[in-house]
Amino acid sequence: MRKVSQYGAHDRGALEFKSHIHREEGDVMTLARKPIVTATPTTSIKGAAELMTKHKVRRLPIVRSGTRKLQGMVRSRDIVDFLGGGEKNGIVTMKFKGNFYAAVNEPVESIMSKDVPYGDVYMSTTDVAKILLKTGFGGVPILDSEGQIEGIVSERDFISNIPLATGASVSYYMVRHMVTAEPELSIKEAAKRMISRGVRRLPVVRGRELVGIITTVDIMRHFGAGKMFERMRSQQTEDPLCGMVQDIMTREIVKIGPEADVGEAAAMMKEKGCGGIPVVSNSEILGIITERDLLRLLV
Repeated sequence: MRKVSQYGAHDRGALEFKSHIHREEGDVMTLARKPIVTATPTTSIKGAAELMTKHKVRRLPIVRSGTRKLQGMVRSRDIVDFLGGGEKNGIVTMKFKGNFYAAVNEPVESIMSKDVPYGDVYMSTTDVAKILLKTGFGGVPILDSEGQIEGIVSERDFISNIPLATGASVSYYMVRHMVTAEPELSIKEAAKRMISRGVRRLPVVRGRELVGIITTVDIMRHFGAGKMFERMRSQQTEDPLCGMVQDIMTREIVKIGPEADVGEAAAMMKEKGCGGIPVVSNSEILGIITERDLLRLLV
């Protein structure tokens, strides 16, 4: 685990409304979510995925058995990496010779991120926002002086600090060079694109027309479904990422226009519980704006 104390500057300056974040030292627990869903290092990968799916969380702190001392964290991207998106799939292909049903019963510590950035209860919310931006993690545990977890803060927790009207347009802050997927793309190839490009979601397009969106959480839920494990047990499939993107993508898409205020985008993310919104004009996708882009406005 690492505690980040040095932060790099980002490209664009903060907007004048950054004072909406509490600036008082040690106020991070006013923002932290608790109680926290956790697991122990010996929890199976299957069990961790089921916990995350049940509680609708993208990250699961792993704590020492009998205590709440942080040992690591499993994110939805770690599950996707294991399933076939990246190097962690080597557990399946090499150790278990492609037997997914056996591999999913491995302890979750074999795929968890161990070098986890964290904050402490004495930090300000601004300090924690800087950790998120510096490390690329979407959420960080908050620990007490004994190293026990007291809460968790994610990018989403900052959204409420953005006023509805900021004077800044979505087109200025959106990401224009997106990683996308086609509806007929295999789920496994979509997973590989997410892991290799370091993104959590892929707009699904036909040409430039937006037809859906797929996220690491969608893939994890697909894997965590009971029917998937039943098919694996009966050996009807050895690949949990079989199928196409269009089979599991979200079709009812939350979207926004390029000239909308970023405050409107923040309000939509909060209301709909989504971490990224495609930017669309006349059904054509122009970019995407995410929780991370909005966080940069505040620090």
